[in-house]
Amino acid sequence: MKRKAIWLLAYGMLVVVLPAHSHGDSLGSYEIEVDDLADWGQTYGHSDTLALRAVAGGAQDATRVAPSGAAGEELVYKTKGNLRSFTVQAYGGAGAASGGLQFLISADGSSYRSVTPDVHEDPGESRAVTYASRGFPLGTKYLKIAFEGKSAGAAPEIGEVVLNDAAGIEASKPSGAVLYGSMIMLSPKEEGEAVYYTTDGSDPRTSATRKLYGSPISIASETLLKTTSAKPASGPAKATDGVSTYSYTPYPLVSPPPGIDDKLDNFNLTAVRANVYTATDNPAYYGGDGRRAVRATLGAGVLLYKTEYDMTSFSVSSYYFAGLPLNKLKFYASSDDETYNEVAAEAYPAGLPVKNWQPYAYENMALPAGTRYLKIELLGKDKSWTPQVSSVAINLNTASVALTTSKTKGGMLASLAAASEGARIYYRLNEGADFLPYTAPIPLNGYYRLEAYAVKEGLQPSPIRSYTINASDEVKLDRFGQMEDASFSGKVTSESQLAADAKADAAYYASLQAPAGRDAYGGLAGSKEKYGFKATGYFSIQRLNGRPVMTTPSGNLYFSLAVNGVTLNETYSLVKGRETLYEAVPPYAGEYKPAWFGTDSFSYYAANKYRKTGVFPTEHDVYMEAIGRLAKWGFNGIGGFSPEKYGEEGLFPYTRMLPLDSMSWAKINGLSIFDIYATGAEAKLDKAFAQAVAPYKDDPMLVGYFIGNEYDYHKFYQVVPGLKASKAAIKGRLVQRLASKYGTIALFNKAWKTNFASFDSLKEAKLPVDTTAAWSDMNGLFAEYLDRFYGTVSKVFRKYDPHHLLLGDRWTVTAFRDAKLRGMIGAAEGKYADVISLNYYSYNVETDLLADLYAKAGKPIMMSEFGYGTSEQGLAQLIQNAASNQAQRGIRYRNYVEGVASLPYVVGANVFNYVDQAGLGRHWQGEWGEHYNSGLVNVADRPYKDYATAAKATNDDIYRIMLGQRPKYFYEFNKK
Repeated sequence: MKRKAIWLLAYGMLVVVLPAHSHGDSLGSYEIEVDDLADWGQTYGHSDTLALRAVAGGAQDATRVAPSGAAGEELVYKTKGNLRSFTVQAYGGAGAASGGLQFLISADGSSYRSVTPDVHEDPGESRAVTYASRGFPLGTKYLKIAFEGKSAGAAPEIGEVVLNDAAGIEASKPSGAVLYGSMIMLSPKEEGEAVYYTTDGSDPRTSATRKLYGSPISIASETLLKTTSAKPASGPAKATDGVSTYSYTPYPLVSPPPGIDDKLDNFNLTAVRANVYTATDNPAYYGGDGRRAVRATLGAGVLLYKTEYDMTSFSVSSYYFAGLPLNKLKFYASSDDETYNEVAAEAYPAGLPVKNWQPYAYENMALPAGTRYLKIELLGKDKSWTPQVSSVAINLNTASVALTTSKTKGGMLASLAAASEGARIYYRLNEGADFLPYTAPIPLNGYYRLEAYAVKEGLQPSPIRSYTINASDEVKLDRFGQMEDASFSGKVTSESQLAADAKADAAYYASLQAPAGRDAYGGLAGSKEKYGFKATGYFSIQRLNGRPVMTTPSGNLYFSLAVNGVTLNETYSLVKGRETLYEAVPPYAGEYKPAWFGTDSFSYYAANKYRKTGVFPTEHDVYMEAIGRLAKWGFNGIGGFSPEKYGEEGLFPYTRMLPLDSMSWAKINGLSIFDIYATGAEAKLDKAFAQAVAPYKDDPMLVGYFIGNEYDYHKFYQVVPGLKASKAAIKGRLVQRLASKYGTIALFNKAWKTNFASFDSLKEAKLPVDTTAAWSDMNGLFAEYLDRFYGTVSKVFRKYDPHHLLLGDRWTVTAFRDAKLRGMIGAAEGKYADVISLNYYSYNVETDLLADLYAKAGKPIMMSEFGYGTSEQGLAQLIQNAASNQAQRGIRYRNYVEGVASLPYVVGANVFNYVDQAGLGRHWQGEWGEHYNSGLVNVADRPYKDYATAAKATNDDIYRIMLGQRPKYFYEFNKK
């Protein structure tokens, strides 16, 4: 590795490289000194028998020091300041260590000690080798290079000596003696290269035993480390790439205690094995391990170890496929091979994944007294080839490092500990150049990745554990997903509190009773006969004394009290790119992986459920658990934005959404409406409905379909005239209508007060809507659009599902409160939909506006979304200042639901939603995502009991309210 720098030439001779300059640091000053050996001027001394040999032919080194072949010849340098490092360029005589050269250093020029050099071989030059070493004690000034004496042609020649400058060193420690358990880190010569290495003396460019470097290398025995690097784009290293060799001798070396160190290259150390074999494929995926224990079938695999002495501890290295759920290994201890008891093992990621294979470690440092048998079970129901066991150590493992943190003014203290008494602990921060010895708690201020390991003489070093520590002042969310600055009753402060919740939850929900007198769908039992309704087999709209009402498939009166968002989806928050906002996020590769959505977003709700129950909830689990809870709280359905497929379980009424929003071809930039004028729109709807609607046409639990959600009709007049017809068919239709109406561009220009050359020029232009005629023309387009849109959707829907209700498109409050839009949309949608759905968030029920909508539409109204929240827990409120606590949320719920239920044209009120939204926003909305206190339960799955109790009081009595059998509840808040 020839040093590349700035060369100063004088008359063809290299005099100085890099003008000498001083460096000041904690280890003293030093100067870079370079001798190209054009003469002896820069040497301190040399043997008279050494010669400067001129090299002909324009070789890299014009002159080289050539020995005579006699042993003991030497070359000596004395630095001007301190000697920190050296690199020596040599030719010929390359070997594993120094190829016929010895390197010695001294502080006084009298007492020398030998140093073991790193060896860098450059295949680009004939037998060119660079020897290097570094990290010398303060006060070192002398370097002696001694020739061991070799025959002519075999003796090395020296072409250059550089003092106090690195030679592109790739290992974190120089060759030589190192503390037992030291970690060596490798870095490529150039950014983006991969590093390969061997520890058995073989060539890392070609050896079958070479490993791809991915994590630090532990030195627990005499180690010859050979390394090379290659650009990934060009594939693995080739014979033409350079090789660097490092040799390490660990100290002190202590005899290990009795134990088992099983690398699982075979099963010679196991007493019994069952349903396991040795896998040899793809060693690069498993840290270079070419032989691992793997199950033969999906049944449990077993490895049994037996000793004639007591087992006190164990560690197991394994790998699991990160694309599948983590199935942890299980461990059982016995003293007699008859009675086995499961023993706990701490489990954690132990490195970075390769090709989706995640290294995972297990350890137990306190096996039951008298343990002589250890059984390991490999489990997993997905694939037999995951997990894989790489090694097992019994009584030979150092405990891994545990981290505890404590807050300080302006930061944190990080304390490290290992259960192995007398173990040394090492750590590094943010992938530092080397591990440092741990002596005292580490003060931190900022965001850190801390890696740590422990080692005790005679035992194996522990795996490296990785922790993230957020000691910055940017933290917004604590480790339980609660807002850091919020202080409220019931805030979780420990895992033990969550564990205790399981029993408390069971008692709370057991104390609730679902309302009596309901049919299987949540309708009013017996009302079919009493009021003369028909049992249609599906939810339907019928009449009660002239009033439109909804009925269940059994023909009983039904008021929809559904809950929106019965899902984990809104509990995920984006972590990637804003890690400093979170106190702590469990690593993706660990046991909390099921709480991750992809690798970017995390659900503290899912994590807290796991902490409470020991099981991560799936979407199905959340849905099914919610049904039981909601029924007891008096709710009778699942609303929008919940996993539709679980409605197929047939346990609870539910709604579905037509697939319009997923049709990218109908999207209009800047306007959330469906472009019904798009080419082939009806045919594409037909195909989509055949797949998404037809399969559910006979499901009695399905209430009906929403067309869409919160279309931006209030932007229609602003956005549509500015669209480009090449991008939006609706703009083309506008131009077509204008051309048909006006006939000539002149008449159009006069009416719209524009100056266009032709109707074609309107298609890509932004049209101003500034005149009475322009507004009239836009009214005409809007009316036509609404009729065509609702009419087409209704026609295709009825083709594939003649039974279920078409529930409208969940209007925004903005459209509802606009008299013009309310009238136009209501009249058009009322012709085709069975119900007008309205996402209606309001302090009070605006009965005059609702009555007007019903009059215009002629169809009953469902409040498809509403809700209230508080800021108690640091979350946003759905409506500002609506409620100051959960009791007031409950009062608001009662006012709203009883208010609309008493109206003679409202058939339901669906509250938003089941679980509070993520504290730092819903994941798909990024930094500014919704983060409302909207749920019936919070991020810790703790129910808002005051809120739920009030909601239950209304829900349980909903049919009496609806039928006017008792006055509606109302509390005056003096709000708008």
